Amino acid sequence: MTERAHLQEWVLSHPEILGSDIRIVAFEFDRWRSHAGQPERDRLDVLGLDRSGRLVVAELKRDVAPETVEMQAIKYAAMASRFTPEILASQHARFLGSRGETTNEEEALELLSAHVDFDLSVEQLRKPRIVLVAADFPPTVTATAVWLSEMGIDIALVKFLAYQTDREIVLTVSRLYPVQDVEEFTIAPFKSGAKPAATEYPVIGWGLDDFRRLRQIANATTMAAMDLCSSQPGHFVSLREIEQAATRTLNEARGDLAGLTMITKGRFGRSNWPIEAKWAAGDEQCYYYRLAPDTAALWIKSATDNEMPPTNGWSDTESDRALTRQ
Repeated sequence: MTERAHLQEWVLSHPEILGSDIRIVAFEFDRWRSHAGQPERDRLDVLGLDRSGRLVVAELKRDVAPETVEMQAIKYAAMASRFTPEILASQHARFLGSRGETTNEEEALELLSAHVDFDLSVEQLRKPRIVLVAADFPPTVTATAVWLSEMGIDIALVKFLAYQTDREIVLTVSRLYPVQDVEEFTIAPFKSGAKPAATEYPVIGWGLDDFRRLRQIANATTMAAMDLCSSQPGHFVSLREIEQAATRTLNEARGDLAGLTMITKGRFGRSNWPIEAKWAAGDEQCYYYRLAPDTAALWIKSATDNEMPPTNGWSDTESDRALTRQ
């Protein structure tokens, strides 16, 4: 078994080895350059991106990891923390091209942005996670990983075993560190009325009163999306059209739509947008949006109705404070 032809290829084909919801961005990345313009020859095995918008720096070792593997990974994490969304997209386009998917940098940025829950920001890219994958780890590495974790560095150790059968090689993967918390394996009584760990928002249909209120608090991109889609009920409208109508840049539009998610949960107490979103519903690799005819009619009607929206006894300021608490 080789590191590149086997272990690396397994990770590229099955990024869940590194953790849940990770998209592979690049592999064998060696395009580093110092401030003075001098190239650096270090090679990062695998670079991923998780749902929170954080980079995942992965080092792969086909045997027992060397005692300096964590220091190597820290160095790569420090260098990777200087990625911008645009540079990340250019490297992702190269990666996709090497896998037989012809993609330009703009399309690659769309794919990366669609993967994260909110906006793909420099602030999140500044905080990479580290994942070390090896057949085993010496005590010095595990001890260092524990200490780094205690100091606030997000680091994980993943152990694999490979088995040769008559027809194929079978790989098993387990997380060595951080270990699962004991509480994950227990059942305990709870105090009546205790606050749940997280709020789960229901799916609730949008009505006329909801749209009246949304018009008062919606940002430019949300308004443009609703207006364009209501003018073509049942048909998908691309994000690019919405950007132009809202006179917003691509990143600004994405941020506005992330804000719609916050408003939907915090002010309207539901999980579903009033508008349907679908990736690549048209000719371009971007998000498309549409409104059902009956919903579009309600949105149009809300523009001509002068009634004040009901607040259920809450002002918008109070809603903001409640959203912050959540």
